[in-house]
Amino acid sequence: MMQVSHNELVVLSAKAFDGLHRHCGESDMIANMVADLEMAGLNGVQHFVNALAFMKNENDGPVQVDAFTGSQLTANLHGCSILCHLPTLLDYTIEKLVDQPTITLHIEQCHNRWLAFGELVKLAGKGLSVKAQWYNGSDPKHVVYVLNAGYILPDIYLSTAEPTMNKHSLTIEISKTPIPQPAVTEHHQHISSTSLAAAKQHAWQHGVTVNKSDWLKIKQTAGGILVESSDASRLGAGESQPYV
Repeated sequence: MMQVSHNELVVLSAKAFDGLHRHCGESDMIANMVADLEMAGLNGVQHFVNALAFMKNENDGPVQVDAFTGSQLTANLHGCSILCHLPTLLDYTIEKLVDQPTITLHIEQCHNRWLAFGELVKLAGKGLSVKAQWYNGSDPKHVVYVLNAGYILPDIYLSTAEPTMNKHSLTIEISKTPIPQPAVTEHHQHISSTSLAAAKQHAWQHGVTVNKSDWLKIKQTAGGILVESSDASRLGAGESQPYV
């Protein structure tokens, strides 16, 4: 394990995304999505490493909303990570919220849904309440995330109950009024906003503890922004190129 600062995490994550040479997605925004999740103690670095593996091979093109019916929008990412597309989808969804009290964005066939955390937190800062839910496939659990307007961090509920939704989808309800917290049963694990705040405070004070192998994977991807040395660049400082 190793310690890194928030700034180091943001800078290297941005460079790693730039190293993929993608057209869709903004590196600064994506880097902050990674850092926001990690600072709250929710393994943002590990989720980002998994996302990098997806993004190396996935389609690199803008996503479109397939359907808009009443108060629901549906989009299909066709197996892509939410990292490159969620900010744009949320902006479009907020535009549709103007004339109604609530709206739901349903994203099908998407990956790396934990990394939505930072973008959803921003919505509460805009006076909106948010409920996100998905079925976590790698560690089978139904995840429910609730963050009401005016609060800084969400409450998260994990359930081992059988999923009632597609295993590769993400549903985000955005409302102008508070959203009730789900009932906690014996099947639930509750990650409170208080515990997330404590993890975040600890990270600011002591730095972020990350797995060294994960850090090196991100660093390796960041190396993709470097160019191979040319004959010209191999000339030492102060050496001039020969005239032709």
